[in-house]
Amino acid sequence: MDLNNSWVVITGASRGIGVTIAEEFAKRKANLILVARSMDRLEKVCAGLEKFGTTTRPISFDLQNIGQIEKLVRKIYEITPHVDILVNNAGLEKYCFFSEYHTADITSILSVNLIAPMELTRLLLPRMLDRKKGHIVNISSLGGKVGEVFNSIYSASKGGIDLWTDALQHELYGTGVNVSLVNPGYVTDSGMIHNIGLGTAFISGNCKAKNVSAAVIKCISKRKNQVFVNSIPVRPIIIFKLLFPRLFGLLIRWGGVMKLNLAKVEKRKKIDQAASGRRHDVKG
Repeated sequence: MDLNNSWVVITGASRGIGVTIAEEFAKRKANLILVARSMDRLEKVCAGLEKFGTTTRPISFDLQNIGQIEKLVRKIYEITPHVDILVNNAGLEKYCFFSEYHTADITSILSVNLIAPMELTRLLLPRMLDRKKGHIVNISSLGGKVGEVFNSIYSASKGGIDLWTDALQHELYGTGVNVSLVNPGYVTDSGMIHNIGLGTAFISGNCKAKNVSAAVIKCISKRKNQVFVNSIPVRPIIIFKLLFPRLFGLLIRWGGVMKLNLAKVEKRKKIDQAASGRRHDVKG
Protein backbone atom coordinates (compact mmCIF):
# COMPACT_ATOMS: atom_id res chain seq x y z
CA MET A 1 0.00 0.00 0.00
CA ASP A 2 1.25 3.47 -0.90
CA LEU A 3 1.31 5.45 2.35
CA ASN A 4 1.61 8.83 0.68
CA ASN A 5 -1.60 10.78 1.38
CA SER A 6 -3.24 7.75 3.01
CA TRP A 7 -5.34 8.19 6.15
CA VAL A 8 -4.09 6.39 9.26
CA VAL A 9 -5.85 6.12 12.64
CA ILE A 10 -3.57 5.35 15.59
CA THR A 11 -4.89 4.77 19.11
CA GLY A 12 -2.75 5.37 22.17
CA ALA A 13 -0.90 8.00 20.17
CA SER A 14 -0.10 10.53 22.88
CA ARG A 15 2.99 8.77 24.28
CA GLY A 16 5.18 5.67 24.17
CA ILE A 17 5.41 3.63 21.00
CA GLY A 18 2.27 5.32 19.64
CA VAL A 19 4.29 8.51 19.07
CA THR A 20 7.09 6.61 17.35
CA ILE A 21 4.58 4.80 15.11
CA ALA A 22 3.00 8.14 14.20
CA GLU A 23 6.42 9.54 13.28
CA GLU A 24 7.13 6.64 10.91
CA PHE A 25 3.86 7.24 9.07
CA ALA A 26 4.43 11.00 8.99
CA LYS A 27 7.86 10.46 7.41
CA ARG A 28 6.05 8.64 4.60
CA LYS A 29 3.58 11.53 4.13
CA ALA A 30 0.56 9.74 5.54
CA ASN A 31 -2.26 11.79 7.08
CA LEU A 32 -2.81 10.97 10.72
CA ILE A 33 -5.76 10.84 13.09
CA LEU A 34 -4.32 10.40 16.56
CA VAL A 35 -6.52 9.11 19.38
CA ALA A 36 -5.78 9.21 23.12
CA ARG A 37 -7.29 10.50 26.34
CA SER A 38 -5.13 13.61 26.80
CA MET A 39 -5.76 16.39 24.28
CA ASP A 40 -2.78 18.36 25.63
CA ARG A 41 -0.40 15.49 24.90
CA LEU A 42 -1.97 14.83 21.52
CA GLU A 43 -1.54 18.46 20.51
CA LYS A 44 2.13 18.31 21.48
CA VAL A 45 2.59 15.21 19.36
CA CYS A 46 0.85 16.89 16.42
CA ALA A 47 3.09 19.94 16.82
CA GLY A 48 6.15 17.70 16.74
CA LEU A 49 4.95 16.12 13.49
CA GLU A 50 4.46 19.42 11.66
CA LYS A 51 8.04 19.24 10.33
CA PHE A 52 7.03 16.32 8.13
CA GLY A 53 4.45 18.44 6.31
CA THR A 54 1.58 16.02 6.73
CA THR A 55 -1.94 16.49 8.06
CA THR A 56 -2.46 15.48 11.70
CA ARG A 57 -5.72 15.62 13.63
CA PRO A 58 -6.06 14.82 17.35
CA ILE A 59 -9.17 13.27 18.90
CA SER A 60 -9.46 13.05 22.66
CA PHE A 61 -11.24 9.83 23.59
CA ASP A 62 -11.12 7.30 26.42
CA LEU A 63 -11.33 3.80 24.93
CA GLN A 64 -12.73 2.46 28.20
CA ASN A 65 -16.01 4.02 27.04
CA ILE A 66 -16.91 1.14 24.74
CA GLY A 67 -20.48 2.33 24.25
CA GLN A 68 -19.23 5.67 22.90
CA ILE A 69 -16.90 4.32 20.21
CA GLU A 70 -19.55 4.94 17.55
CA LYS A 71 -19.20 8.66 18.39
CA LEU A 72 -15.43 8.33 17.94
CA VAL A 73 -15.96 6.81 14.50
CA ARG A 74 -18.33 9.63 13.55
CA LYS A 75 -15.61 12.13 14.51
CA ILE A 76 -13.13 10.22 12.37
CA TYR A 77 -15.47 10.33 9.38
CA GLU A 78 -15.94 14.06 9.87
CA ILE A 79 -12.21 14.36 9.13
CA THR A 80 -11.92 11.85 6.29
CA PRO A 81 -14.47 9.82 4.30
CA HIS A 82 -12.30 6.72 4.51
CA VAL A 83 -9.59 5.14 6.69
CA ASP A 84 -6.80 3.27 4.92
CA ILE A 85 -4.98 1.98 8.00
CA LEU A 86 -6.02 1.37 11.59
CA VAL A 87 -3.33 0.78 14.20
CA ASN A 88 -4.83 -0.58 17.42
CA ASN A 89 -2.01 0.41 19.76
CA ALA A 90 -3.61 1.71 22.98
CA GLY A 91 -2.97 -0.50 25.98
CA LEU A 92 -3.23 -0.72 29.75
CA GLU A 93 -1.50 -3.02 32.21
CA LYS A 94 -1.18 -3.30 35.95
CA TYR A 95 1.26 -5.54 37.75
CA CYS A 96 -0.66 -7.01 40.65
CA PHE A 97 -1.41 -10.20 42.57
CA PHE A 98 -4.50 -11.62 40.88
CA SER A 99 -6.43 -11.79 44.17
CA GLU A 100 -5.83 -8.05 44.67
CA TYR A 101 -7.19 -6.84 41.34
CA HIS A 102 -10.44 -4.88 41.56
CA THR A 103 -13.29 -5.40 39.14
CA ALA A 104 -12.53 -1.95 37.73
CA ASP A 105 -8.96 -3.03 36.95
CA ILE A 106 -10.11 -6.10 35.04
CA THR A 107 -12.80 -4.18 33.18
CA SER A 108 -10.55 -1.30 32.17
CA ILE A 109 -7.66 -3.48 30.96
CA LEU A 110 -9.90 -5.79 28.94
CA SER A 111 -11.90 -2.86 27.55
CA VAL A 112 -8.91 -0.88 26.29
CA ASN A 113 -6.72 -3.80 25.21
CA LEU A 114 -9.28 -6.16 23.68
CA ILE A 115 -12.85 -4.95 23.35
CA ALA A 116 -12.08 -1.44 22.06
CA PRO A 117 -9.86 -2.70 19.18
CA MET A 118 -12.60 -5.16 18.22
CA GLU A 119 -15.30 -2.52 18.28
CA LEU A 120 -13.28 0.13 16.47
CA THR A 121 -12.31 -2.40 13.81
CA ARG A 122 -15.92 -3.59 13.46
CA LEU A 123 -17.11 -0.05 12.82
CA LEU A 124 -14.34 0.97 10.40
CA LEU A 125 -14.24 -2.30 8.48
CA PRO A 126 -17.37 -1.91 6.29
CA ARG A 127 -15.97 1.05 4.33
CA MET A 128 -12.65 -0.76 3.91
CA LEU A 129 -14.52 -3.75 2.50
CA ASP A 130 -16.56 -1.51 0.19
CA ARG A 131 -13.33 -0.01 -1.19
CA LYS A 132 -11.56 -3.41 -1.21
CA LYS A 133 -8.66 -1.67 0.44
CA GLY A 134 -7.41 -1.34 4.00
CA HIS A 135 -5.00 -2.62 6.60
CA ILE A 136 -5.52 -3.24 10.32
CA VAL A 137 -2.46 -3.60 12.53
CA ASN A 138 -2.97 -4.88 16.07
CA ILE A 139 -0.18 -4.21 18.56
CA SER A 140 -0.08 -7.18 20.88
CA SER A 141 2.77 -8.42 23.09
CA LEU A 142 4.88 -11.46 23.80
CA GLY A 143 2.68 -11.54 26.89
CA GLY A 144 -0.04 -12.78 24.56
CA LYS A 145 2.06 -15.83 23.71
CA VAL A 146 3.56 -16.54 27.14
CA GLY A 147 1.55 -15.58 30.20
CA GLU A 148 3.35 -12.93 32.23
CA VAL A 149 3.45 -13.60 35.96
CA PHE A 150 1.74 -10.90 38.10
CA ASN A 151 0.36 -9.37 34.89
CA SER A 152 -2.28 -11.96 34.09
CA ILE A 153 -5.11 -9.67 32.97
CA TYR A 154 -2.82 -7.96 30.46
CA SER A 155 -1.69 -11.34 29.14
CA ALA A 156 -5.30 -12.49 28.86
CA SER A 157 -6.18 -9.40 26.82
CA LYS A 158 -3.21 -9.82 24.49
CA GLY A 159 -3.85 -13.54 24.08
CA GLY A 160 -7.35 -12.59 23.00
CA ILE A 161 -5.98 -10.07 20.50
CA ASP A 162 -3.71 -12.73 19.03
CA LEU A 163 -6.49 -15.28 18.45
CA TRP A 164 -8.98 -12.69 17.21
CA THR A 165 -6.39 -11.39 14.72
CA ASP A 166 -5.66 -14.90 13.52
CA ALA A 167 -9.34 -15.62 12.91
CA LEU A 168 -9.91 -12.25 11.22
CA GLN A 169 -6.99 -12.82 8.85
CA HIS A 170 -8.69 -15.93 7.52
CA GLU A 171 -12.11 -14.29 7.40
CA LEU A 172 -10.88 -11.34 5.35
CA TYR A 173 -8.67 -13.30 2.97
CA GLY A 174 -9.23 -12.14 -0.60
CA THR A 175 -11.23 -9.04 0.35
CA GLY A 176 -8.41 -6.53 -0.16
CA VAL A 177 -8.33 -5.81 3.58
CA ASN A 178 -5.28 -7.13 5.42
CA VAL A 179 -4.82 -7.75 9.13
CA SER A 180 -1.44 -7.94 10.86
CA LEU A 181 -0.20 -8.68 14.36
CA VAL A 182 2.89 -7.14 15.96
CA ASN A 183 4.21 -8.89 19.08
CA PRO A 184 6.84 -6.74 20.83
CA GLY A 185 8.88 -7.88 23.78
CA TYR A 186 9.63 -5.47 26.61
CA VAL A 187 10.04 -1.98 25.14
CA THR A 188 12.83 -0.42 27.19
CA ASP A 189 12.97 3.18 25.96
CA SER A 190 9.31 4.24 26.16
CA GLY A 191 5.90 3.11 27.30
CA MET A 192 4.69 1.16 30.30
CA ILE A 193 7.75 -0.96 31.12
CA HIS A 194 10.05 2.03 30.68
CA ASN A 195 7.88 4.15 32.98
CA ILE A 196 8.07 1.60 35.81
CA GLY A 197 11.85 1.84 35.55
CA LEU A 198 12.95 -1.64 36.66
CA GLY A 199 14.40 -3.04 33.45
CA THR A 200 13.95 -6.56 32.13
CA ALA A 201 15.24 -10.05 32.93
CA PHE A 202 18.06 -11.23 30.64
CA ILE A 203 16.15 -14.32 29.45
CA SER A 204 13.21 -12.20 28.26
CA GLY A 205 15.01 -9.99 25.79
CA ASN A 206 13.78 -6.52 24.91
CA CYS A 207 13.34 -4.07 22.06
CA LYS A 208 13.18 -0.37 21.27
CA ALA A 209 10.20 1.71 20.22
CA LYS A 210 11.77 2.26 16.78
CA ASN A 211 11.86 -1.54 16.29
CA VAL A 212 8.11 -1.72 16.92
CA SER A 213 7.30 1.14 14.55
CA ALA A 214 9.51 -0.45 11.88
CA ALA A 215 7.58 -3.70 12.33
CA VAL A 216 4.30 -1.87 11.75
CA ILE A 217 5.57 -0.42 8.48
CA LYS A 218 6.93 -3.85 7.50
CA CYS A 219 3.51 -5.42 8.07
CA ILE A 220 1.88 -2.96 5.71
CA SER A 221 4.55 -2.75 3.03
CA LYS A 222 5.13 -6.53 2.87
CA ARG A 223 1.66 -7.68 3.96
CA LYS A 224 3.05 -9.66 6.87
CA ASN A 225 0.58 -11.60 9.00
CA GLN A 226 2.73 -11.44 12.12
CA VAL A 227 6.01 -9.89 13.22
CA PHE A 228 7.82 -10.61 16.49
CA VAL A 229 9.99 -7.81 17.86
CA ASN A 230 12.58 -8.87 20.41
CA SER A 231 16.34 -8.99 20.94
CA ILE A 232 16.32 -12.79 21.30
CA PRO A 233 14.46 -15.40 19.20
CA VAL A 234 10.84 -15.79 20.26
CA ARG A 235 9.57 -18.86 18.42
CA PRO A 236 11.96 -21.31 20.16
CA ILE A 237 10.77 -19.98 23.53
CA ILE A 238 7.12 -20.53 22.61
CA ILE A 239 7.82 -24.04 21.34
CA PHE A 240 9.84 -24.87 24.45
CA LYS A 241 6.97 -23.71 26.65
CA LEU A 242 4.47 -25.88 24.76
CA LEU A 243 6.68 -28.98 24.89
CA PHE A 244 8.11 -28.58 28.40
CA PRO A 245 5.74 -26.41 30.48
CA ARG A 246 7.16 -27.51 33.84
CA LEU A 247 10.73 -26.85 32.79
CA PHE A 248 9.64 -23.50 31.38
CA GLY A 249 8.25 -22.59 34.80
CA LEU A 250 11.62 -23.40 36.37
CA LEU A 251 13.32 -21.27 33.74
CA ILE A 252 11.08 -18.32 34.54
CA ARG A 253 11.97 -18.55 38.22
CA TRP A 254 15.68 -19.23 37.64
CA GLY A 255 15.99 -16.50 35.03
CA GLY A 256 14.83 -13.75 37.37
CA VAL A 257 11.46 -13.05 35.76
CA MET A 258 9.49 -13.91 38.89
CA LYS A 259 11.68 -11.74 41.12
CA LEU A 260 11.68 -8.82 38.71
CA ASN A 261 7.91 -8.86 38.20
CA LEU A 262 7.34 -9.07 41.94
CA ALA A 263 9.39 -5.88 42.23
CA LYS A 264 7.11 -4.35 39.59
CA VAL A 265 4.10 -5.25 41.73
CA GLU A 266 5.63 -3.40 44.67
CA LYS A 267 6.56 -0.44 42.48
CA ARG A 268 3.02 -0.29 41.12
CA LYS A 269 1.61 -0.27 44.64
CA LYS A 270 3.80 2.70 45.54
CA ILE A 271 2.76 4.56 42.38
CA ASP A 272 -0.93 3.93 43.12
CA GLN A 273 -0.53 4.98 46.75
CA ALA A 274 1.22 8.20 45.73
CA ALA A 275 -1.51 8.97 43.19
CA SER A 276 -4.19 8.28 45.80
CA GLY A 277 -2.43 10.62 48.20
CA ARG A 278 -2.33 13.41 45.65
CA ARG A 279 -6.06 13.02 44.97
CA HIS A 280 -6.77 13.15 48.69
CA ASP A 281 -4.71 16.37 49.02
CA VAL A 282 -6.65 17.97 46.17
CA LYS A 283 -9.99 17.04 47.72
CA GLY A 284 -8.84 18.17 51.11
